[in-house]
Amino acid sequence: MIALLCSVGAGAAPDDSATVREGTSDISDDIAPYSGPIGADSPLHGLKLAMEDLDETFTVNDTQRVEKRLDHAGLRIAEIRRELDHNRTATAERALDLYRQKLILTAGSLTPFGSNATILLRAQEMNTRHQTVLAGLMLLYPDTKGLAQAYNNSLLLEQKFGEKTEMRFARFIEKNNKTVYKAVKLEIKKQERAGNDDTAAGEIVGNGKDKIREKEKDQKDPVNGTIAQQSGNKNNIPSITKNPQEDKGSLRDKEKNGRD
Repeated sequence: MIALLCSVGAGAAPDDSATVREGTSDISDDIAPYSGPIGADSPLHGLKLAMEDLDETFTVNDTQRVEKRLDHAGLRIAEIRRELDHNRTATAERALDLYRQKLILTAGSLTPFGSNATILLRAQEMNTRHQTVLAGLMLLYPDTKGLAQAYNNSLLLEQKFGEKTEMRFARFIEKNNKTVYKAVKLEIKKQERAGNDDTAAGEIVGNGKDKIREKEKDQKDPVNGTIAQQSGNKNNIPSITKNPQEDKGSLRDKEKNGRD
């Protein structure tokens, strides 16, 4: 039974044999519905998943382990397509949940890799293809909520790959309708983001200086003949405010004394 399950999993897995290097790679932007004997609706599906997990666990090479996990994630997409084609929504949602779990596990397995890890480009390519297929399924089955969640998980994994490989994949359609993905470096975007951060910092500093000048101006402006007293005055001399009524009374007294 174990040998049978291993052979079924290997035979039904999507063809991701293209070797990816920095530059351009041909990628099929479709995953056919699963056609094997043990689909998502089979009672043996749980055993099949356990065998896949064992295969990943006993893979010593970290890069190969990441690729196997994305191979199995692609197999989940094939199973999802089969279930949706047969209008089996419940099993499709269960397969979508398994797909999301596999992507979360894959994201965690990227931790040991350092920056500029171009050995992950093939796995990154596979995830890019998954995004394309999921986007198409979302258009065909808009009422399946799990598709949008799976697509968002794929986007998050793409970001994790970009942090490790410092690359992204741009998708192009050639004249013969062949889908081509080109690996593009991310340094330009980083420089643009750094420039934006510097501009924003300059604006913050400038606004801060304007506020300080406004504050100093407010402290110096006279209001009703009164000079604003700053806290912490060395001489602690209170400001003197003249009452206009007192000025008028003094003037009348002077006029009276003059008549006398």
